[in-house]
Amino acid sequence: MTVGSGVTIIGPLSLELSLNEETIRGITIGDNAYLNAGTRLACRNSRISIGDDVQIGPRVSFETATHGIVFEPDLGRGLDHQEIHVGDKVWIGAGATILPGVTIHEAAVIAAGAVVAKDVPAYTLVGGVPARKIKDIDIASTAQRQGAIA
Repeated sequence: MTVGSGVTIIGPLSLELSLNEETIRGITIGDNAYLNAGTRLACRNSRISIGDDVQIGPRVSFETATHGIVFEPDLGRGLDHQEIHVGDKVWIGAGATILPGVTIHEAAVIAAGAVVAKDVPAYTLVGGVPARKIKDIDIASTAQRQGAIA
């Protein structure tokens, strides 16, 4: 597990790992990330990367494994493992769930309670179950408002 500088983790933090060296090394948290209480990183035989300046609300769950819905004799439902990537400056609201294979691109916002099953483009707000695009984030007006506050 690699943790960048200036990272804040508000406990409890739940780590569910396949206990092998590769999986443990497969979790990276970038500089100045903020992980709120109850963050769950379920990284089983896969990888989770969290970029710089990412804000994660309470009770957010990252799930790198899923299984089929059909039970097969001698096989069960099987497991499918896929990586999760979170870009820089992403904000993930309370109680969101990020599913296997998802990439959340730079400065995207995930609404509270969303279940993210597909990639999220940069500068996009998504929400709902399953998460869908709500709107594009207007970079120019956001920068202008932040300049007015400063």
